[in-house]
Amino acid sequence: MNLKSLAFWGLYNESLGILLSVYLVFSIKVSPLKLDNNWTIIYNNEIVTGVTMATRKPKVTSDHFIKALNPKDVDMKYMGEEPYFPLQPDNDGRKLALTNSFTWYNRFYGKKDAKELLCQYLDHHNRTADAKYLRKVHESEYIMTLCWLARMNLRGLELNEHEELTLQNEISRLLKLVHKPEVVVKEKEPTNRPNIQELMREKAGEAAGELEGLLDEYMTTGKTTQKTVDIVAKFNVMPQHIPIIVEIWKRKQEEFNELSEGNDKDLNEAYAFLGKVQVRNLIKFVDGVLGDLNSYISIKKASKAPRKRKAVPVEKIVAKLKYLKEFKDPVNKLDLISIHPTKLHGASEAWVYDTAKRKMHHFIADEYSKAFTVKGNTILGFDSNASEVKTLRKPGEQIKELMGSKPAARKYFKEIKAVATAPNGRFNENMIILKAF
Repeated sequence: MNLKSLAFWGLYNESLGILLSVYLVFSIKVSPLKLDNNWTIIYNNEIVTGVTMATRKPKVTSDHFIKALNPKDVDMKYMGEEPYFPLQPDNDGRKLALTNSFTWYNRFYGKKDAKELLCQYLDHHNRTADAKYLRKVHESEYIMTLCWLARMNLRGLELNEHEELTLQNEISRLLKLVHKPEVVVKEKEPTNRPNIQELMREKAGEAAGELEGLLDEYMTTGKTTQKTVDIVAKFNVMPQHIPIIVEIWKRKQEEFNELSEGNDKDLNEAYAFLGKVQVRNLIKFVDGVLGDLNSYISIKKASKAPRKRKAVPVEKIVAKLKYLKEFKDPVNKLDLISIHPTKLHGASEAWVYDTAKRKMHHFIADEYSKAFTVKGNTILGFDSNASEVKTLRKPGEQIKELMGSKPAARKYFKEIKAVATAPNGRFNENMIILKAF
């Protein structure tokens, strides 16, 4: 007998209470069979048979991951909750997913948190002994990017072969730091007084941790948002404690130089994700950090307030300066009176006339000192290029013109047709100070 059989499958979602049905109608010849969960209905005056399929309850993904971190920060509403991976990113979107995740962790957590997250990763994988050892390593030795990667693995990210190898090599490196032989130092009896040196060394360690974050930021994005000197200055690290940080970065310098040579297999595997250009840029970055640390020492010493010296009276400073107080020349109709040398000290422009050689000295202070100083019988701080000495053929008329306004005197002196020479700053008993301002 020809029958139209309807094959029917049902998927029932218990949480939504919706029955989704898909059916396919086709004509076949079948013999009546008895099956479990069989059903029979009469459809359009014909017998239709089918089988009810078993349904499966969907997995609740939140049960399969470590509990999410909950940083108490207002930026959570903009950056979202901690990254998790119920579905694995494809090859095209993996780099973007990792970058966004690293950005999230770097925004809310620091070096100490990264250290603890890596130890939690080891605890979760039943490596409690290794986690105990790693907790003894200073947080400045940790690479935060790899700590975030370990945390992301606990949040569902499946690491590829290269990422897993890099993470395990980093754990091995940190374990080697713990197992180094320690120099036994006789402990001193504890005192109740706080040791200021220990406090400052602790600040240096915190600054070193911040600089490690700077390196991670550079490795991730290729640039940094802070300067080395600003970070060290924020913690007010003393110049004598800078060598502690320098030693850490010198080890990094040696490590990246060895990586650049390519002879160390362990380093090549650990940093296989870096290209040659990136390695060269990292070496330049580390060199720049070391240079900034050395500069910070100079800046810190220079900013220290110098010892205040007792102010020396100006009269005492100019006491040994030789000059002519008065000069009369009936032939050239000159009757000149010198101003006091104290007005010369600290001035920025001066006119001095040599009565014996009929030479006018025009002194202009240089841009660096911006003012004259008198030392013994010499004036210092003048610009040898801008200052000039010229011989006056008609001193009576010419000096009268030079005693006018400043701009007019400068213009008139420039127009005098005479050979201009540079002054040496030395005074004698024939020189009279006409003006100083």
